[in-house]
Amino acid sequence: MSAHKMHREHSPTNINFYIITISTSRYEKLIKKEPVVDESGDIIKQLIIESKYNIIGYDLVPDDKIKILKAFIAALDNPQVDVIISTGGTGYAQTDVTVETIRKIFDREIEGFADVFRLVSFNDPEVRAASYLTKATAGIVNDKIIYLLPGSPDAVKLAMKELILPEVGHLIYLVRKK
Repeated sequence: MSAHKMHREHSPTNINFYIITISTSRYEKLIKKEPVVDESGDIIKQLIIESKYNIIGYDLVPDDKIKILKAFIAALDNPQVDVIISTGGTGYAQTDVTVETIRKIFDREIEGFADVFRLVSFNDPEVRAASYLTKATAGIVNDKIIYLLPGSPDAVKLAMKELILPEVGHLIYLVRKK
């Protein structure tokens, strides 16, 4: 039996996720107590539930380094959390600071995630060359996995279905293996 098949057999099946949406416009609506539509966050939640995993928490923060960092630290500090997935702030607008803020706390970056995400995005005829306009990435802090995804619902769906959900248990197994 190959090593990756053996790892998958030993992978956890009860995985706890924390979702963080980074969007100033949605955050401002939340503060004003107006209805908030978080399509990308909702897609993440739906796909996690469909995969029979657990959602431990959710946060909505603006494109602000301190508030982003505080949300991630709170999620990382929760002993129940295995995986944090954020959506938003991974582009090149001046307000897009998610990756620069969170990459600094990674113990290790999961470099292949960004490479494969952009490749899969490039192969989508609707995206093609625009695929290099994202800084989406993933990393490890202590024994927890972090994915930093774009705000686009289509990009989130692609990352979740094609990359994250099929391998997240395997990755947790590898990260936590003594």
